[in-house]
Amino acid sequence: GSAAEDQVQIITVLDNIAPTFTAPADITLYKDANCTVNDTPTGDAGDVTNETDNCSTGLIATYSDAVVQNCEGTYTITRTWSLVDNCGNAADDQVQIITVLDIIVPTFTRPADITIYTDENCSYDASVAETGDVTDESDNCSTDLKATFSDEIVDGECQGTKIITRTWSLVDNCGNTAEDQVQTITVLDNIAPV
Repeated sequence: GSAAEDQVQIITVLDNIAPTFTAPADITLYKDANCTVNDTPTGDAGDVTNETDNCSTGLIATYSDAVVQNCEGTYTITRTWSLVDNCGNAADDQVQIITVLDIIVPTFTRPADITIYTDENCSYDASVAETGDVTDESDNCSTDLKATFSDEIVDGECQGTKIITRTWSLVDNCGNTAEDQVQTITVLDNIAPV
């Protein structure tokens, strides 16, 4: 008898198992004195180190960032991590939230205490042009800061004299508040009667 004709069976072996990984934990990072922070995976934000797959080797998770600015120098990063094996099987994306904050207070120096004098009408000028202004406002992240003040005025020892307690304040653009500083302005009358 004659042999039956050969028949071919195609057996396709596929990998349909997605890889696995764990995104780094959510983290809060803080700006330094130079308003810098290393928010990269190779820096302080953390990296995926446990990429595994049933077949593919050497897998490295990748990420994309969406950044929302908060106040000057601070922001929130929504970092979406992804991992695909060499056969196109994708793990579910995982999200890491990185919060970058500035908690460093600004600095400034109050003007020196000063004595000013009343004029012939018993008036005086206690404006910052006469009594001094803050010129050294500084902060690690915020720019264009301007110290403000409030005055408390009490009568001095004799009629026409005053003691002005000027409290200077400075807040950066993220709400970090410097310690208040007090300038004392003494108003004296040094004009003799006629």
